[in-house]
Formats: sequence, structure tokens, C-alpha cells
Amino acid sequence: MNNKENIEEYEVINLGYEYPGMTGGVKWAVVTDLDMETLIEKYGEELSQYMPYVVMNSEQGEAFREYDRNEKKHEMRRMRHHVYTGYEEGMTEYMNSVFSTEEPEDTVMEKMEYERFKDALDKLPPAQKRRCILYFYHGLSEREIARAEGVSQQMISGSLDAAMKNLKKYLKL
Repeated sequence: MNNKENIEEYEVINLGYEYPGMTGGVKWAVVTDLDMETLIEKYGEELSQYMPYVVMNSEQGEAFREYDRNEKKHEMRRMRHHVYTGYEEGMTEYMNSVFSTEEPEDTVMEKMEYERFKDALDKLPPAQKRRCILYFYHGLSEREIARAEGVSQQMISGSLDAAMKNLKKYLKL
């Protein structure tokens, strides 16, 4: 959010993104090792668009980045091991709930992307769909899928490659 010359001096974090649904007046955090007086003197006008904001040191900013990395890692793990066609307490209701105006925008966008991906997955031929679900959602390897279906690993690999091409086409990527 800051210009390239200042990228080393400060970073602006959107607290609304980091804490969906948060309340209160402060929506931004400025991560810097500069003292408040120097920060305002050098970048006060530039940072005025983010008022009110809190100032954090670089260690606190790194904690935000570490938290974000861990959340993404856990989300990917959850997606990889989610039972696509089954029931998962809490998650099934969450994914099938009606969009609420009280939900944060990123949550609504995640649901929309999930639905878009699910629709694209439903367009695949049955064998490709089944193999994608086994591979991505259940975490089976190509070799395990081949063994379960009684076909060669090369056939599974080719089928998954074709499925990825089809998904890209359906999703217009």
C-alpha cells in the first residue's frame, strides 16, 4: 500500500481483513520500527488516509504474517482432507448456509469460489471427477488410486492432467 521507496520503512495492514467481523474504529495498523514522531514527520500526509491506525513494531507485524501463513496452511490441509460428498459436522452447514450480510466479504468470496469450483468439478466426466475427489480431497496418491481402480498409474496421471485442463477451461483460467 505504500510506495516503493518507503517499503522498508513501514507496512500497512488492513485489520478488517485480518480480523473479519471486527468492530471498533481502528481499521488499519502501521508496522514500522520508526518512532511515532519520525513516522508522522516523514509519512504523516501519506498515512493520513488510514486514520485512525495503530502502530506496531516489526516483531508484531511478523506475528501477523506468521498467523496468516499458518491459517493458509491449515485451510489448504482442511480442503485437501474435506469429505466432498459426505457430511462434516459444522462445515457442511457452513458451506450450505445462505449468504448473510453480516458475513465478512472474504468469507462470502470463499463460498462463491467453492461453489464455482464444485460446479466445474460436476462438469467433469465421472472417472475424472472421481479421481480428482480421491486425489485432492482424500489425499490419495496416483499409485493408490491406480491400485484401487485396477489400472496403471500412467492412466490415473493422464486422467488427472486432463481433468485439470478441463477445470481450467470450465473456470476460464
